[in-house]
Amino acid sequence: MKKLISILFTTLFLLSACMSVDRQTSSSPITDDEVNSVALDFFVALGTGDTTLMSSILTEDFEMFEHDVIWNTDSLLSLMPNTLGRKWSILDPVIQSEGSLAHLYYFNQGITPSDRSWYESMLLEKSDEGLKIKFMHSTKLYLK
Repeated sequence: MKKLISILFTTLFLLSACMSVDRQTSSSPITDDEVNSVALDFFVALGTGDTTLMSSILTEDFEMFEHDVIWNTDSLLSLMPNTLGRKWSILDPVIQSEGSLAHLYYFNQGITPSDRSWYESMLLEKSDEGLKIKFMHSTKLYLK
């Protein structure tokens, strides 16, 4: 009986320890640096044609609303040859996060070419695979 109780307590202790580690991994707070890094990676991948990087930072169900187009991962990857050499800057970023989600909104000023700009936002989701972009919305600002 003592052996059974000992095994039971050991099992409960190990399960508790595993659950604690799992909670720490999946619920660790999302930092502003993580959000900024993923956002910058998005624009680096878009401007360099790095489809591997782009695929690694988008969730499987990623969607982006831009103008009158709805993009998913496949359509965004197929667009990338048209964006080679372009550069963007993220200005005035605001980051809010809670649990496994983070929201980033910002002004995106084109650097190359410089005559384009947008108001944009990203919804990012943290999982065991890391922080990834789940949704984006982009509204072009027409320069006068």
